[in-house]
Amino acid sequence: MAARGVRVEGALVGVAAALAVVLAYVFGGPQLVWIVAAAEVALVMLDVARRFRVRGHEQPSAEGPEGAHCERCRRARERLDGGSVGDAVGHQ
Repeated sequence: MAARGVRVEGALVGVAAALAVVLAYVFGGPQLVWIVAAAEVALVMLDVARRFRVRGHEQPSAEGPEGAHCERCRRARERLDGGSVGDAVGHQ
């Protein structure tokens, strides 16, 4: 259900952005279109940065900040932590 709300919200933002560009062209010409488009790009970048920051603070594993984010990295960390450096390099 939450994904549907995000899709509707994204669609509304897209329609609003398109209308803003059309209105900018009608009332201000090409220069205002560039200004509106630049503002839209900046807003999208800020939104992506906010979402990335929120996801970056989530801890995916119970191991804390040193935990691996995926199974492959967890196995590599176990290999490096469990044995000597020679053991980890010996498989290459």
